[in-house]
Amino acid sequence: MNDAEKLKLEEKLRQAAPLIKRLSGPSVLPDRVRAALNQVLDKKFPVVRELTEKQMEAFLLRLIAVQPASGFNLVDEVVKARFRIGEEGEGAIYALLADMETDGTIQGEWREGQRRMIKSYRLTAEGRRLLEKRPAFAAELETWVQAVLRTT
Repeated sequence: MNDAEKLKLEEKLRQAAPLIKRLSGPSVLPDRVRAALNQVLDKKFPVVRELTEKQMEAFLLRLIAVQPASGFNLVDEVVKARFRIGEEGEGAIYALLADMETDGTIQGEWREGQRRMIKSYRLTAEGRRLLEKRPAFAAELETWVQAVLRTT
């Protein structure tokens, strides 16, 4: 199965997600049926890929370079792409964003959302320079970013 077929299948699954959630509740499906469904999904989609902190930083920089985004949106894109930093959860991404902001590669700006203040990140000149310094990783990174952006 090539990447385009995987993306199409993932989109179909995303559309069916509300039904699957209702069907996969503990009181609805027996454990063996739920296990079979999970096995099918695991075969169709790649396992979560662990990135190093530097790879995750480059991925976030590239996403932000394409379009400024909030931390929540960035975490959502990382989850959709099935990436993570080691065994750490989503909090590691927020910590990395804070470090990147301190380093001056991104700049966070608070804006008013519908219910609360939202911090949106944009790339700085330093961030662009850092992205350009990593040509060996750039091609693979661009493939990841384009795959994620096509699914949103």
